[in-house]
Amino acid sequence: MGCLRLLFFQMWKVLLAAIVAVVLARIDSYVERRHSESVPGKAWRAYRGRSKKEPPP
Repeated sequence: MGCLRLLFFQMWKVLLAAIVAVVLARIDSYVERRHSESVPGKAWRAYRGRSKKEPPP
C-alpha cells in the first residue's frame, strides 16, 4: 500500500509541474505577442535573457 501511495503522489507532482510549465510558456508567449515593443515587453525580454549565457567570442 505504501508503494502505491508514493506512486500516486509522485504522479500528482509530475502532473502539477507539467501544468505549471505549460501555463508559464503561455504567459511568455502572450507577453511576447501583445507587448513586444512596449516598455513591459522590453523589460520581460531583458529579464528572460539574463539567464542565457553568452558564448565566448
